Amino acid sequence: MEIKKPILNEDGVEKVVLGESGDIDVCDALVRGGARDATIVDEVKINSSVIDSVSFQSSKIKEMSVIDSLLNGMSFAGAVCNRTFFERIIIRKSRFQGTQLMECIVRDVVIEKSKCTDLSLRFAKLKNVLFVDCDLDGVDFLAANLENVTFTNCSLKNAQFSQSKLKHVSLKAAHIEGISIDKESQ
Repeated sequence: MEIKKPILNEDGVEKVVLGESGDIDVCDALVRGGARDATIVDEVKINSSVIDSVSFQSSKIKEMSVIDSLLNGMSFAGAVCNRTFFERIIIRKSRFQGTQLMECIVRDVVIEKSKCTDLSLRFAKLKNVLFVDCDLDGVDFLAANLENVTFTNCSLKNAQFSQSKLKHVSLKAAHIEGISIDKESQ
């Protein structure tokens, strides 16, 4: 699905209905509602858009790029995403429970009030990332590279930071019971 110009509903609000097949390419649009649950998608590209209440639960996404956008009320619960790239975005009130974000690069991102339990960010690269009021219990940062990452008022119970490179990582009012950071983590 490719969006080049806005599609307006009867209220004058831009709207996109997600189809059953094909890539998803959204640019300069407002998307409210829709689902691609339990599907296989080759590529998702979101640029300079507001995406509200869209679900990709249990989907397999081969490549995902989100730049200069706001994701609100999204659900990626149980999804597997290869080659994931997030840059200059805000993620609010979204669900990433049990999600696997592989080959993930996250830069200049704010994640607020989101449920990210058992999220896998193994081998991820996070730079200038702010987590606020998030449930990150059981998150897996195995061998990840975290630079200028702040966790404010987050739950990180049983989070794994084994073999991770940590540079300027801040835990403010965070719940860290059972957190795992080994000697190799710097």
